[in-house]
Amino acid sequence: MEARRKADELGVDAEFIQMDALKLPCLDRQLDSVVDCGLFHVLSDADRRAYVAGLAHVTKSNGKLFLMCFSDQEPEGPGPRRISQNEIRDAFADGWTVESITPSHFEPNPESKDTFVDGGPKAWFAVIRRES
Repeated sequence: MEARRKADELGVDAEFIQMDALKLPCLDRQLDSVVDCGLFHVLSDADRRAYVAGLAHVTKSNGKLFLMCFSDQEPEGPGPRRISQNEIRDAFADGWTVESITPSHFEPNPESKDTFVDGGPKAWFAVIRRES
């Protein structure tokens, strides 16, 4: 698993849980931090609502979600659905505080490196806090 390898390389103590993200309410625990790197933008509108509800179930009060998703600043073309800042804010309007949304880039897959310009696909990196 690439995430585990990177955490070990950086000396970061992290737990990785692999499961169906639409079944988060089945996870009988709460987490201080949740990382979503590349899932949010592939969900349908209905699945997105279920996903955010599941995140609310597993994220502690004042816990944080670190969300990286494909940005609507990326020109049309191949790749996943583009997400606007407003879509992020709307999805997390109830019970969450969007602390920041900043422009970023995904590290491109070496096979698709020529598809994207400017250092990789444009993304939004959002820090979102679960309200108490």
